[in-house]
Amino acid sequence: MLGSVFVFSSMALNASAADTSQIPSKPTSPIVLQSGETYDFGGRTLDGSNITDNGLFRCWGKTNVTVKNVTVTNSPRYAFLGRDCINATISNFKMTNMTGSVGGIRFDQAGNSNGLTLTDITATDIGGHAVEVWNADGFTIGNIRADRTTGCGVLLNKSKNGTVGTVTGNYNNQGGGYATFRVANGNGPNVRVTKVYSRNSGRGFFSVSGSGGTTVNTVDIASSTSEGIYIQDATNTRVVSGKVRGTPNCRIRGGSGNSISADCGGNIAN
Repeated sequence: MLGSVFVFSSMALNASAADTSQIPSKPTSPIVLQSGETYDFGGRTLDGSNITDNGLFRCWGKTNVTVKNVTVTNSPRYAFLGRDCINATISNFKMTNMTGSVGGIRFDQAGNSNGLTLTDITATDIGGHAVEVWNADGFTIGNIRADRTTGCGVLLNKSKNGTVGTVTGNYNNQGGGYATFRVANGNGPNVRVTKVYSRNSGRGFFSVSGSGGTTVNTVDIASSTSEGIYIQDATNTRVVSGKVRGTPNCRIRGGSGNSISADCGGNIAN
């Protein structure tokens, strides 16, 4: 340990495989990730309850970092906080019992998150957004499942040229304005999403604040407390197919070039 954080030098370890056995199951300080390293936890669970600032995993100003095969529990401020973290990969990453957290995985607006890859992410009982990404130009997000979050399941901000697999969410910000899948703050263009499955959430799919160029291939949305789909002040945003049930089911307000071809069970509101 160096100072108040866990730092692992690539001078002492294989350049492609960090020695995660040195990391305790209940860290007392953030795990500071190093460029060019793969952190494979082999299915271990890390208790993040001691981490009240930044993230349990911290990737600041680093490149080519991989974290995989780990469960984070017990409410660190964030499970993973990236800041100017380039070509990062997170896979088979689970988060649970984090209702006291500010969020799950967050790549924030300081710097960029280009080349981001997220695969097989699951989140249950999360304070804030399960996954939030800022400033990614070129990203691949696979299947994400997020249940019982106070924010979004997945939130993309000011990110473009990427793909998202299936986003599955239950009880994402129920009674509020967030959504299972949301794009905001000038997100896009060229974002393609395979599917949004949402139940009992504030909204299912929500595009807002000047975002554009998102295509969602299909949706299965029901029991939202606000609109199942809401496209607001967006451009060239499309939902190609699927089904939405709730009241109101679907709404387009403002913007241009937007369309919803899903079965909304009635008229699309404006």
